[in-house]
Amino acid sequence: MQTRNVVTIFRKEMTDTLRDRRTLIFMLLVPLIAIPLLMLVTSRLMISQMTKAMEEKSKVVVEGAAYLPGELQDSLFSAEKLEVIAAADYQADNLTDEVREGNLAALVIVPEAFEQAIELESPTDIEIYYDEAEVESKFAVDKLQDILSPYRDRVVELRLQKRDIAADILKPFAVSEYNVASARKVAGKLLGGVLPYIIILMCFLGAMYPAIDLAAGEKERGTLETLLVSPASRGEFVVGKYMVILTTGVIAALLAMVSLTFSLRYIFTDLPQEVMNKLAISVDLQTAILVLMIVIPLAGIFAAILLSVSIFAKSFKEAQSYIGGLNMLIILPAFVSFLPGIELDYTLALIPVVNISLIIKEAVSGTVEWRYVFTAFFSTLALAGVALFFARKWFERESVLFRM
Repeated sequence: MQTRNVVTIFRKEMTDTLRDRRTLIFMLLVPLIAIPLLMLVTSRLMISQMTKAMEEKSKVVVEGAAYLPGELQDSLFSAEKLEVIAAADYQADNLTDEVREGNLAALVIVPEAFEQAIELESPTDIEIYYDEAEVESKFAVDKLQDILSPYRDRVVELRLQKRDIAADILKPFAVSEYNVASARKVAGKLLGGVLPYIIILMCFLGAMYPAIDLAAGEKERGTLETLLVSPASRGEFVVGKYMVILTTGVIAALLAMVSLTFSLRYIFTDLPQEVMNKLAISVDLQTAILVLMIVIPLAGIFAAILLSVSIFAKSFKEAQSYIGGLNMLIILPAFVSFLPGIELDYTLALIPVVNISLIIKEAVSGTVEWRYVFTAFFSTLALAGVALFFARKWFERESVLFRM
């Protein structure tokens, strides 16, 4: 195999690839524009909905409102953020169903002897029914607790005063909590799963269209036969095309990392500073080099598999169909970074995609175990070599290359 021929093929195919709009979209536009734009729109929509739910009056029905002490009744019915309705004034056969169907934010049920129980210092309770799946309903419970909790505390305080007992007796000692984790580690654990997921997905998508075009596309255009009669060997063609696919995949992955880091750091500027600190994922030069080092062999596996599928396909459309099914094989293992409590070990370090996902997550958090990194790197590199060898053998088979 002559290096000069491989370089010539690489330059030629890379030039053609960069002229393809679909490749540029998935390699450049999606990581640099689509990801920040999607996060911006999503965050603004979420913030808008949360703010709206907090500011709107929550419709609450109170069953047994007459059993409440006068002070608590006044607090409930005069609350600015609550629209409190007595059960007798609300026409419905089943109030619980009203909450379930979203017509009510919450239902409060007061036992008949509630006020007497408070006066006699007997245990009693107030039941609140809500829909945890609805944000408005959960906020309604918070608003109710803002009224009920202070009243309960006042009742306790009065009972202690009646017995001439200091309120401090309820707090025999204080517990002080001190966070020893760095802001980077906190941000990495909270949102570290997003970064590897996006990087791996974009690495695959960035390599997808060049791979389809460099084999199945050549068949459709009728230029594959012309290439095969050139002085370069089939192995040189495979390596040259493979390097193009590998390059586009790595570039897309790195751009996704830069774009996502920028988005999390600078787009959510209207959030509270405490929340901003938890979202501020930090990617320094060492982390970027580590991510690049570990992504390259994974991109090598993607490039070889995609090229093999493209070689097998009869047309561009057929290759798209095959590769569309491969997406799930990439998405599901990459999703492991979102799962809590999954720690990298030697077993997981040998599983493709899963190992890269967990290593990037740990790298962002600043907790890298290099023994696992090297295990994952060399195992993934070996699989990439095997996949490339298979692609080369696949390309040399006439029955595959010119299947009818």
